Amino acid sequence: MMENFIKTYVINLEKRTERKSHAYIQFLNKKYYLLNFVKAIENVNGAFGLWQTIVQIIQNSCTKEDDYILICEDDHEFTKRYNIQKLLSAIKEAEEKKADVLLGGVSWFLDALQISENLFWMDQFTGTQFMIVFKKFYQTIINADFNVGDTADRKICELTTKKFLIYPFISVQKEFGYSDATPFNNKEGYVTEIFENSDMILSHIIQANTFYQKNV
Repeated sequence: MMENFIKTYVINLEKRTERKSHAYIQFLNKKYYLLNFVKAIENVNGAFGLWQTIVQIIQNSCTKEDDYILICEDDHEFTKRYNIQKLLSAIKEAEEKKADVLLGGVSWFLDALQISENLFWMDQFTGTQFMIVFKKFYQTIINADFNVGDTADRKICELTTKKFLIYPFISVQKEFGYSDATPFNNKEGYVTEIFENSDMILSHIIQANTFYQKNV
């Protein structure tokens, strides 16, 4: 991979032109991204279509030179806390910890451990709108079985324990009022609320860690 350039694949259903425009604007004038829009595989089961598209990206686009790639969904939105140096530093640290996946932000999680100032280890999570996938995990994704009831995020949780999260979040999901992959995200305001709740819980974990470090 060209140093400091990140191969980026944005998944977009062809009919969702407003989402494609939004995603394009997110990366406009941002250096270091080699941006590719990928036509999503359409399926009655939206979650299955998303997973098929992720597999297709890895099968068709990854090379031996790609130590990692960035896969985004078209509702990804950079937060005010984003900067490229923060991302590159997190990628380097995650690589050193033998990560399979590094997330830019999550809508929900179960169990988290702060391992450095800007990095958490995660157990279960939801939210694949901004996901660095590392080379050693490519084949695991390609080989995975995906069954009725599975979702991309839950399947990744099942496939690896080496999942890390950048904090503060550099990515959240934009509200569009509907979701093609996750129907219960259709309620207006719901997506914003769950990202804010996850952010708040992580901030409380940091406050607790800081308190006990000072008082032990």
